[in-house]
Amino acid sequence: MRRLLSALSITAAVPVLIAVPVASRPVAGPHPVAPHLMTVALHAAGPGPEAPVRTGPKATSRFDLVGASWPAGALAAGAHLQVRVRQAGAWSGWSDLDASDAGPDRASADSRRAAVTHPDVIAAEPLWVGSADGVDARVVSDGGAATGVPTGVKVVLVDGGTSAADAHPGSAQPVGSDVAEASAGRPTIYTRSQWGADESLRLHACPSGPSYGSTITMGFIHHTDNANGYTQSQVPSIIRSIYAYHVNSNGWCDIGYNFLVDRFGRIWEGRYGGITKPVIGAHTGGFNTDTFGTSLIGNFGSTAPSSAMLSAVEKLFAWKLGSYYRDPLGKTTVTAGYFSGSRYSTGQRVTFNTISGHRDADFTTCPGSAAYSDLPTIRSAVRHDMGTGFVAPGLSKSSIRMAGGSVTVSAGAINGLTWTLKVVDPSGAVVRTLQGTANRSTPVSANWDLTDALGTAVQPGVYTLTLTGVTSGGATALPFTTRLTVTPPVTLTVPTRTSYESAVTPAGTGRPGGTVSVSVSSGGVVTDFGAQPVGSNGKWSVPASSVGPVSPVPAAHDLTWSVTDSVTGYVATRVTKVTPSIATPASTALVRSGSALSIGGTALPDNGNTVTLMTQPAGATAATAAAPVLVDPSTGGWQTSYVPTAPTTFWVRDARNLGSISRLVYPVGSASAAAPTSGYAGRSVRVTGNAGNAPAPVTLQSRIGQAKFATVATTTAATDGHFAMRLPIPDNAGSTLSWRITTGYASAVTGALSILATFPPTVTGPATAHWNSTHQLTGTAVPGDLVTVWTRPVGTTSWVQAGSTRAASNTQWAFPLTFTRDTQWQATSMSGTSPTGRTVIRPTIYAKSSVPAGTRVIVHGTAIPGSSLTLYRSAPGSSTWYAAKTVTVGADGKWSVARYPRTAVRFRATSGGHTSRTITVSTT
Repeated sequence: MRRLLSALSITAAVPVLIAVPVASRPVAGPHPVAPHLMTVALHAAGPGPEAPVRTGPKATSRFDLVGASWPAGALAAGAHLQVRVRQAGAWSGWSDLDASDAGPDRASADSRRAAVTHPDVIAAEPLWVGSADGVDARVVSDGGAATGVPTGVKVVLVDGGTSAADAHPGSAQPVGSDVAEASAGRPTIYTRSQWGADESLRLHACPSGPSYGSTITMGFIHHTDNANGYTQSQVPSIIRSIYAYHVNSNGWCDIGYNFLVDRFGRIWEGRYGGITKPVIGAHTGGFNTDTFGTSLIGNFGSTAPSSAMLSAVEKLFAWKLGSYYRDPLGKTTVTAGYFSGSRYSTGQRVTFNTISGHRDADFTTCPGSAAYSDLPTIRSAVRHDMGTGFVAPGLSKSSIRMAGGSVTVSAGAINGLTWTLKVVDPSGAVVRTLQGTANRSTPVSANWDLTDALGTAVQPGVYTLTLTGVTSGGATALPFTTRLTVTPPVTLTVPTRTSYESAVTPAGTGRPGGTVSVSVSSGGVVTDFGAQPVGSNGKWSVPASSVGPVSPVPAAHDLTWSVTDSVTGYVATRVTKVTPSIATPASTALVRSGSALSIGGTALPDNGNTVTLMTQPAGATAATAAAPVLVDPSTGGWQTSYVPTAPTTFWVRDARNLGSISRLVYPVGSASAAAPTSGYAGRSVRVTGNAGNAPAPVTLQSRIGQAKFATVATTTAATDGHFAMRLPIPDNAGSTLSWRITTGYASAVTGALSILATFPPTVTGPATAHWNSTHQLTGTAVPGDLVTVWTRPVGTTSWVQAGSTRAASNTQWAFPLTFTRDTQWQATSMSGTSPTGRTVIRPTIYAKSSVPAGTRVIVHGTAIPGSSLTLYRSAPGSSTWYAAKTVTVGADGKWSVARYPRTAVRFRATSGGHTSRTITVSTT
């Protein structure tokens, strides 16, 4: 979007190959056209650092856009990439391919994808060339001389594809709208499908779809920086090439621009996501959020945009800015995001013209000097096309108390107009109409005092406020509609349900410093609490002690409350109904299987009220109603019973169909329990069972001989009745321990176990081991006991804990131990200490089994690091051994000795008094 040095030109950035489109018979209507990308690498044209760096003339398949990419830092300071192409057999002049000046903001979806797919890669602004079949690229310095050899530079060629529909894309479609239609009218725009967008390209790049801002604050004008002599039928291919380059070379999610405009005055949809929505693009680095970017197709450094192009831009901006209540002659302040090519630092607040050029935000010449000089004219024309309009309309507050002041609808005005504010109540009736005039220096300020046309305060509810405007010439502004919630001047807080004779205290809110009148009706008797003061915090309540009636109020009947605002007379009412309650049981109940549960509570005693017990056993799909029970008119009490046959949910409802909270009842059946028949003295065993298919309390008791049972543990069974408890075993080896389980709802379950004598742990291990090898120490111990393994180097006195394990139910245990020296070991448990065992390190020895006579053989192995090791040799069949060599074992436990045997020989090694196995090396 910068400069044009030849008949070629530019638009966006980096390479990734995609599938070549499958040739198909042209169709009458527009259809997706898949682009094709190719890459050509640069290389040195000769030896030495001064050799030219270029591709050389290369014949290629057809393409219509050329770009490039290179690793960051690959091009030396002052170096440029130039390109020329072959068209119709002739080579063009050389044109620069400079780094792209457009881009996404940091942390955007485009930026994240580019960082993953093209890390530390710079992409050039591409040149659209129309139709070419050859390319030549080179690297030159500012003075034109050859530069050093860069690496990783690639030329990217894009074939946007052709379609029979390119010349006849069909009629431009009216834009659908998600916001109110702007007064300037909606322009017609050619859709993505009409320029043949291959939607799979963007969906593969960013499957999550487009990103959105919250609004549109301004628009930027760009140019695509390509040659201006394109035909109408070439425009779809130009856009497709830019789209493919932005996605596959720049690594973005989609084409960077929101809109594109050709020299024939046609507007084209750019980035996917909805033309009326605030889609975040990748057009103006650092300022893409809450803005939109429109690119003029062509190069306008010295060539002025056509009148048709300018007219289309003006209509597009009039509609887009008008839809979001923006002033085309105004300014807007935005916050700069990160972008390496931005003129502003990250986080800086920057004020732009509402219609700005790309060069205003970033270091670029875009949209070209000729187009940039047209911006003042464009702004004025956009304002003219808009006719009139409001600027940044808003409501001073979204919620206000009834008769609590006023609200203001404010807005700027693009030009002089007469405005009207209509207020519509929740029923749809207009309750107030306000009018006035405004212009650029005198904004709209429509103040509504929350009264209707007669001056009466409006009632609480949600009101719709619509601001309209019209000029003296009849031009109308885009209406602004908002909603205001008018809240009651007083509120009343009481429970909607309560139980008989429960105490109820009324409270609420009102006008701070004012008063409210509070009363309650109970059983036909009205109690007036009189005027109650509202505190500075806006809250009121009826005091518990004062002159006259006080709260709380006992709910002997249904209570009808009212509170009246002393200023407006607004009355808020609430009703507290007396609902039935269950007093007994107070929580989940348990009964012996086959027995009845007594259930009682209170309910409203008025008018012969009754309560009905509702039961729903577990697994039942519906509740069952028992016979109604009359509520005692003098006490409000009621009583009934129920025999459950399964876990059951129960509640009561009265004659008014008001219900109580629910409870659960479980019938508790016979208990069961089991435990081992033997156990070791001083330990414990696990007792498991079922407490009668209910969450019943479980008590575990035990005794020795004929002593009394003593409680040793209690628990509550799970809802299905299952439980598990530990039974401690006394230190009475040879005796019998009796135990029993009781629940209080069924007969006790009993059992007994023999108390076994405990024994100290045993341990066994290897007598010898190789250095740094791991072996299992094994032994026996009382089942469940924690067995601790201790070690110490042979010849020392201090034991060190190596680790612990538990003995299994078969008394066996095992523990892995790694040996790095001669070691003593033993095991301990709560029953005692095992005898001590010892493992010594025996050196290992290895060598080839056969070597040519007189050649070298390496005899090697392992032993304790730092120890002295002697290698012995002997002739086969001889009983005499000779010391061949003594070495010190390395810190890694390895040793080696080189020998040159001329005949067969046997070897063995001795270290620390321990001898390795014997090996034989034969000779050939």
